[in-house]
Amino acid sequence: MNSWNFVGIIAWIIVIALLIFVVFNIRNRHLKILVQKKTKITWTTILVDFLEILVVILMVSGLLYTSLFTKVDLTDKNDVNVTYKYDPMIIQTTDDGQGYYVKIDKKESSSSTDVYQYWLNNSKYTISSRNATISDATLPFTVSGLRLDWPMKKINKYDSKYQYAYVITVHAKYKNNFINGLGLKANRFAMEYRVLRVPARSFINVGK
Repeated sequence: MNSWNFVGIIAWIIVIALLIFVVFNIRNRHLKILVQKKTKITWTTILVDFLEILVVILMVSGLLYTSLFTKVDLTDKNDVNVTYKYDPMIIQTTDDGQGYYVKIDKKESSSSTDVYQYWLNNSKYTISSRNATISDATLPFTVSGLRLDWPMKKINKYDSKYQYAYVITVHAKYKNNFINGLGLKANRFAMEYRVLRVPARSFINVGK
């Protein structure tokens, strides 16, 4: 485990210890009032109970939010490290001799997502449209739904080198810092996304 993630582990230990302390503190104060002093529990006691419980709830909520509910910001260079990989695709042919780079497998697709198939180094890869998109080189380079600073100089370079037929694989990993450590995410995988670059829509085979 990355050493920065011990920040989150220590934070959870503190919160659990505080929760145990609050439970016993409330119990002891109530017993002292009812048994030793033999008086009724006042609104002041209830207010103190509420404040102690509120502090624990806020701390637990904060840790849960940091660990589970924060969305990765791919443009925040202080939060994540984003790398790009470029792999040329291998052309395939249909039974009638039509060449294609990407096949949309309709048998595996659903109403909301498509399943893409493509080939690298004589191996077939399959990916859902939730984690990939097809980019037609006849159109301006855009990727909807993914906020990212695309390295257009390199993309233009590989457009020329691979004749617009390649895969851009985006890897994002959480950096080693206090906030990521608090969320137990330091140095962990954040996201992977692929852009299947094709020369034109005619190089996409829509399966049946």
